[in-house]
Amino acid sequence: MRKPLVTIRQAAPSDATRLTELGAETFRESFAADNTPEDLAAHLASSFSPDIQARELVDPAIRYGMAEVADAAVGYAQLVFGNTSHGVTAARPVEIRRLYARRAVHGQGVGAALMTWALDEARMAGADAVWLGVWERNARAITFYERWGFRAVGEHEFLLGTDRQRDLVMQREVPTAPPSIAYDAQ
Repeated sequence: MRKPLVTIRQAAPSDATRLTELGAETFRESFAADNTPEDLAAHLASSFSPDIQARELVDPAIRYGMAEVADAAVGYAQLVFGNTSHGVTAARPVEIRRLYARRAVHGQGVGAALMTWALDEARMAGADAVWLGVWERNARAITFYERWGFRAVGEHEFLLGTDRQRDLVMQREVPTAPPSIAYDAQ
């Protein structure tokens, strides 16, 4: 089966509602089975709303990449500049705070296109490393990040509703040349 053409574009303030819906949907798909409905609802309410995403979309320290297939939003990545965590050793790190794709497109290159975009954005911004936090129980994501050269460098706490969870902090260097996987940057 041929993989669909994935395009990545910089999200704009007009995407606030679209990002809210996509963010809540992909987070729910990823974590609902392993968390209580109450904790999930609390996290979604504190992280996803048109007002929250509108503020993030105009924050100069935050950048969103939207993944689309045939003009349908299928995933997104959120980068945060100037942020670090325990174990991160870089002088100029960029955090990949979120990288999600709809379950229906898993395995179709959406995650690879988003990671390529994230590494390219970090490189163009002069970052020397990217880092992220990933739930220690999210084996699929950990494997994906390891394939991209991330390694565990520490851990931090992530509060999902009232549930204190442990995230692995993973880091990798930013390539000095554009990544080898091409994406259509619009």
